[in-house]
Amino acid sequence: MTVTARFAALASIAMLAGLSACNAPDAPPAPALPSAASTYTLSTADAAFLQQVDAMDLTQVSIATLAATHSNSDVVKAFAATVVSDHTTNRKAVAKVASDANLTVTDKLNAGDEAHVASFGHLYGAAFDRVFLREIVSVQTPALSSALTTASQSGGTADIKTLASDTTKMLKDHTTRAQDLSGAKTVKGHHHHFGRH
Repeated sequence: MTVTARFAALASIAMLAGLSACNAPDAPPAPALPSAASTYTLSTADAAFLQQVDAMDLTQVSIATLAATHSNSDVVKAFAATVVSDHTTNRKAVAKVASDANLTVTDKLNAGDEAHVASFGHLYGAAFDRVFLREIVSVQTPALSSALTTASQSGGTADIKTLASDTTKMLKDHTTRAQDLSGAKTVKGHHHHFGRH
């Protein structure tokens, strides 16, 4: 028992000495712990989902921005401004989720999306309005709808699920508004008010 007690006492002294050394003025500062937000990693599926949503947001912003100079309808211009604002906000949410997982999203369109945006460049007036509103309605492709449903139900993190749900709601709101405008006389009936520039 004496030997055991002696070892216990020595261990205690050694531990106290180690602790006091940590508090010594010349001891190096302890490294900062990583924030909890930056410690998780996204699955391949979630990372791909982020890229998919970001590319969609960026494409829609690029197309809707054209309305300011390509549409002659104040109603369509106002709606397009809302589309730009909503997708810009959504991109910030995407970037936040990506950043928390130490990922980055691109700020450039791929060649296919660039060509798609460019196809709107020669349209003006009523022609632009019709194609723009049709674009808004068709954004949520079967592939995107499937990805949003999967992410909202079984995304790897709460942030991914929230992003998927918020994106789905935004696209639904835009689709409803675009469909309403497509049937409105301001877009459909007054073609002679719109001129090709």
